[in-house]
Amino acid sequence: MKCYWRCVTCGATTDNLDNRPCPHNSYYDYFEAVFDYNTITEFPVKNQIGLAKYLPLLPIDEIKISLGEGSAPLIRLHNYSNQLGLTDREIYVKNEAQNPTGCFKDLESMVVINKALEDGHQKLLIVSSGNAASSAAAYANKAGLSCVCVILKKTHQIKKEALSTFGGELQEFSGTYEEAYRHFSDQPLPDHWNITSGKNPLRVEGDKIIAFEIWEQLGVPDQIIAPVGNGSLIAGIWKGFVELQTIGKIKTLPRLIGVQVKDAAPLKSALATNQDFVILPDVHDSIAEGIVATESYCSPKAVRAIKESGGEVIEVTDPEIKQALSDIMKTESLEPEPTSAAVYAALSKVKTEAGQKVVCIQTGNGQRNIAYLAKLLKR
Repeated sequence: MKCYWRCVTCGATTDNLDNRPCPHNSYYDYFEAVFDYNTITEFPVKNQIGLAKYLPLLPIDEIKISLGEGSAPLIRLHNYSNQLGLTDREIYVKNEAQNPTGCFKDLESMVVINKALEDGHQKLLIVSSGNAASSAAAYANKAGLSCVCVILKKTHQIKKEALSTFGGELQEFSGTYEEAYRHFSDQPLPDHWNITSGKNPLRVEGDKIIAFEIWEQLGVPDQIIAPVGNGSLIAGIWKGFVELQTIGKIKTLPRLIGVQVKDAAPLKSALATNQDFVILPDVHDSIAEGIVATESYCSPKAVRAIKESGGEVIEVTDPEIKQALSDIMKTESLEPEPTSAAVYAALSKVKTEAGQKVVCIQTGNGQRNIAYLAKLLKR
């Protein structure tokens, strides 16, 4: 056994994620992988191809299925920093949009699909706002697995087309994301392994790769800014840095900043009320569809990550996102989707100091539908 699973709140442990013996076995992701850190003598492992160098801290034995994910570039944002008056800070973007399907979800999919093969799962199910489903479909297709992808009817058409292109079995859901998530949690499809963020803690383990790569590319930055929907990304980044510290690779840890849409920020409410999670009564739509939520299903781990790092959640509005999207395209020639552009909108609101290194996580690519971006910016 390479690792076991532990509840981050009560400490209950299990070897089998299908049997989680604690009162927190709910809709929310409370379990994390625990490795035998004392036995890890080499990290990253030398002379390995691709992400195999990180296998000692990943919950899979080998990487059989890969689309060439990882190694997203770290780019200094000189022009945008100057525009914001942050000339004495080092501002970077970790451009995860350059992954094979155009988003950071490929790192999660690599881990989940390889684990599916190891454990003998043939049929998968994922509930998604779009990107996670497309990524899962692509990796499942290469692995020869079937993948039912549940997305909302209101999801942008370009994401639906991408999903079909990658071989996913599309099921459109007429309600909200939260309603879809809970429906398939309560009424799972027979013989289908649910790989949705929140239901499946393996996804957070894939997000650790971003932390490992930032460390190799830059060292430990002072602050990291990431969009937050379900919360798996920020939870994974934090766990990655904590594990690097545990095995003696780093001494300091970054401060984490989560970005959510104003008045649709359940993680911010959970932090303010000192709860593992909060369910908002209602939220409005946003152009940043990937981070609009009444609840964040990885909230227990995301809340802990932000608290332990001394971080915060910053809210941004649609007008701020559109302005940041326009500015980052003009100054840095980057083309993020609106969800990713939220981090650039938040940058000017983050308290930084001279000389600090700050990394923004661009999670997705707007190039799939550049015409939509152009139309959006004209509104």
